[in-house]
Amino acid sequence: MAAPAPSQPFPRLDFTFAPAWWHARFGMDFSDRRVWMDPIAYVERDREQRRLLHETFGDVDLGEADPKPRPRAGDEYGHRWMSAFWGCEVVYLVDQAPHATPFPDAWERLAALRIPDVATSPVAQHTLANARVLTERYGRCECAINYGGPLNNAVSVLGESIYLACAAEPKLADRVLRQMAQAVITAHDEVACPVTGADVATARKGSWGIGNCPVGTIDPQMYTRIVLPVDQWFARQFSGPFNLHHCGIFDRYREAYRPLHFDTMDLGPGSDLRAARAAYPRTPISAWVDVGVLPRLGRTGIDAMIRGIVNDLGPMELIPAIMVGEAGPEVSDETVRDFLTAPERLKLPG
Repeated sequence: MAAPAPSQPFPRLDFTFAPAWWHARFGMDFSDRRVWMDPIAYVERDREQRRLLHETFGDVDLGEADPKPRPRAGDEYGHRWMSAFWGCEVVYLVDQAPHATPFPDAWERLAALRIPDVATSPVAQHTLANARVLTERYGRCECAINYGGPLNNAVSVLGESIYLACAAEPKLADRVLRQMAQAVITAHDEVACPVTGADVATARKGSWGIGNCPVGTIDPQMYTRIVLPVDQWFARQFSGPFNLHHCGIFDRYREAYRPLHFDTMDLGPGSDLRAARAAYPRTPISAWVDVGVLPRLGRTGIDAMIRGIVNDLGPMELIPAIMVGEAGPEVSDETVRDFLTAPERLKLPG
């Protein structure tokens, strides 16, 4: 590969670690609900993680030598804030992220499903209370709610019942998905905005997106008929840049997604990136790397993989990032360094 012009910086390389890595490496226990619920304890754990990252990988610019606090409310349930808001039980495990248990009687609940009231929701009120504590302590607070998307949340809350509804009762599925979408809007307007002090109208002009992790479990035709209209309504509620997070294989959904007119995308491992670029020639596209293959690639294989991603998704300025997420203890320090230093060996600026 010829080195690009200096005006074309190498894509950002992101590398994050799973709770299993933190547990195996430093003995961190993620099952203590008190740490998740106590906003000061959570902020301090985050600071310690960034300090330990710097201690371990400071030579490749991970972590911080003297981390400043990052006060954030909404992390209390990990990625399952919306599931908790709907009333699902959230389980805390020693070496895993918080897990939400779908309603065991989900099918019976579908027809009567109602969006929770923020004023009486213990989850929403706890997040708002945590924000007050953090603002008093640190002078500011961000909101860390992971909103997901309508289908994401429906699967997390209702399990296979939402798939049954899509197949057998599409009108019911549409109603449920629209409630999931509206619940995200409610959480944004009535929880996130009060946490940060943002004006709702202004906040809706900011960057947003849809997480569509479970889309691969339904075919593109069903997505187009049932889920897409809800995703379109959801997207219209925001006027800023809109991102698609599709962490599965993208190929079957390339055309189905066109009506959403995403401003940016991040696509999962195994996707045909060259075909994605051909289909969306001017859309910035980031790529997720299959963390499971990294340990057996070695330095040469990692370089070849990154070179292939850049070749397939180029031009360079349209690749915001190449990302590894939730790396476990099976990923060696050498592998981490090999990934993050690849631009040096490829003789590309980075």
